[in-house]
Amino acid sequence: MMKKFFILCCFLVVTLTINADGWIDFEVKYNNPNHPVGGHRVPVQPPFVYIEDCTLSFNAFEDDYAIQLLDENEVVVFSNMIPAGTTSFLLPSTLEGEYQIQLIYGNFIFTGYIEL
Repeated sequence: MMKKFFILCCFLVVTLTINADGWIDFEVKYNNPNHPVGGHRVPVQPPFVYIEDCTLSFNAFEDDYAIQLLDENEVVVFSNMIPAGTTSFLLPSTLEGEYQIQLIYGNFIFTGYIEL
């Protein structure tokens, strides 16, 4: 019984390690000075985005999203739009280092960190 449990644990660790490498963890921020924080009754689900090299992959967005990369001084070094229906987006290969990534949809800002 212990052997089966150990094998199952090893399998889960390997699976989680492989899946977690390129997924971006996003925080959700609400940016609207006219409405107080916590004004929404239903929490917003951040997008599931996978990064491999300079390519972001995701399920097609129903609407356009703005994308920004900020450096360690929170200066925007890259900004663009992701059109609705797109399933991947190529970041500039000239960027190297760690960046804060922001996906902006209306008043919602999804913030995460990536390394290129």
